[in-house]
Amino acid sequence: MYTYRQILTQAFKIAWQNPGLWFFGFFIALWGGGELELMFGGYGFGGQETVFSFWQGLAEGGLFTIAGLKGAVKILFANPLYLFVILLLGLAVLGLTALFLWLIAVSQTAVIGQAVAVSQNKKLSWKESFGRGREKFWPVLALNLALRIFLGALFGILGLLTLIKFPGYLIAYVIGFDLFFLLGLIASFIFKYAICGAVLRDWRLKESFKSAWRIFLNNWLVSLEVALILFLIYSAVNLFLFFSLTWLLLSAIKVYYSFRPALFVIFLVLAAIFTAVHVILAIFHWTVWAIVFELVAGKKSVLSSFVGRVFGFNKTIKQ
Repeated sequence: MYTYRQILTQAFKIAWQNPGLWFFGFFIALWGGGELELMFGGYGFGGQETVFSFWQGLAEGGLFTIAGLKGAVKILFANPLYLFVILLLGLAVLGLTALFLWLIAVSQTAVIGQAVAVSQNKKLSWKESFGRGREKFWPVLALNLALRIFLGALFGILGLLTLIKFPGYLIAYVIGFDLFFLLGLIASFIFKYAICGAVLRDWRLKESFKSAWRIFLNNWLVSLEVALILFLIYSAVNLFLFFSLTWLLLSAIKVYYSFRPALFVIFLVLAAIFTAVHVILAIFHWTVWAIVFELVAGKKSVLSSFVGRVFGFNKTIKQ
């Protein structure tokens, strides 16, 4: 029987002792952690409001009106050189975005495959991990984008609901937010399992959703506990980073205020430390979920639920 302590210890060792994964971890860290983003931004009410306000501001400025669009087109075609530069920049951004998405999908696949291989005392070379990532690029990318679109639509709808004013609308908004938050959290679990299944079990998209949904229903308590544990770990690490790096930076400013090159070097070192920690956390995060998936999706292994042990129900979670 596995415990969370065993999983977390194993995941940390894999993340720390395998430098070959750090390259992949960098791009995963840039993409974010799904349910962790929901938990960190969940009750701030600010994230979705900012996104909605951005588009609302553009609309209020008249950009999306017929006159606004006509004006934009007129400005572009009035100067062919300006139009060429805009198109060139657009293509460059599109190309970089495509490359970024490709690296994210490849990196997720590589980390999941390598993490499970190491946990089973096997070894995949960097080349094999990268090749596996390219092989699973399309299903992993599709699942990642589907989750982002779903979460964006979910909180976009919630943002639109804030425009409707009626007696008791604030209470209704809070209840709606909690409901949408729960739906987003469940979706992130399902997509986590679906991505792991696509990588480790060669599931196709339709099979990924069906099997991941079944796994979540059978292991919802474990999923919530794992997400909560990861959230607490991320919170503790980020709080420690914030206070320690801030203290170091302020101390450096006091000492080297008149010597700007030294301050610049110190700032780069602190930024590198911050990045390195989050790369390790990203690998650790996906390694935990990959190991959990192997345990709950396998037929032989079982995973003990902490709440189930305390209250005497659902003592072991298995497929």
